Amino acid sequence: MSTDSAESGLSLHHITVRFGGLLALDDVSLRVPPGRVVGIIGPNGAGKTTLFNVVSGFVTPQSGAMTLDGKPFRARPHQLIRHGLARTLQGVGQFDGMTVLDNVQVGPRSENDAWAALERCGIAEHARQFPKTLPYAKRKRVELARALAARPRILMLDEPAGGLDTDEIRWLADLIRESECTVLLVEHHMELVMSVCDEILVLDFGKPIALGAPAEIRSNDKVAEAYLGAAA
Repeated sequence: MSTDSAESGLSLHHITVRFGGLLALDDVSLRVPPGRVVGIIGPNGAGKTTLFNVVSGFVTPQSGAMTLDGKPFRARPHQLIRHGLARTLQGVGQFDGMTVLDNVQVGPRSENDAWAALERCGIAEHARQFPKTLPYAKRKRVELARALAARPRILMLDEPAGGLDTDEIRWLADLIRESECTVLLVEHHMELVMSVCDEILVLDFGKPIALGAPAEIRSNDKVAEAYLGAAA
């Protein structure tokens, strides 16, 4: 577990993003301390993936800034691993013409890291197969293995539970809890979020409406009205 301090980790400061006349993120601030699991939830269109895209360098905010360990941070997508960040996609963005092992080896530090990630995700036996021959849940594990193979300090998971059954989600929860890195999680599956996160940011129409521990979020009336109640 990393030593925490006031400046360590990733911080977003007053991030605002507009797409034409649409305000996608409205003055969003968030600190992601080392060794913690921080969740981002909200209804569809709340700005969750846009926030991920800001961190990943796909979207440039109109105002606000980011820092990493207290220093200004603005990476391009191809530079994320260099800064110690790795991200999964909502779906399975894999190269179907490459084997599972080759997919996982895109960007890792060594082939040993790729094999270790495959073992950790329980798919080493599929290393020589092509992703398109695997069930969807296994392909999601390939996505996770590729991110873990980079040995990131911050692992960004974008709706990793999508399309998974109860047993797979239980496995995913264990993986997140046992992770040695910081985790930034966007997810709709509330049971997963509440069981693994140390802190949760709630967005609604791009605006932060709550930030706190899972118990606080569960009892927040604004959250219940904007998201949890609607999901129920």
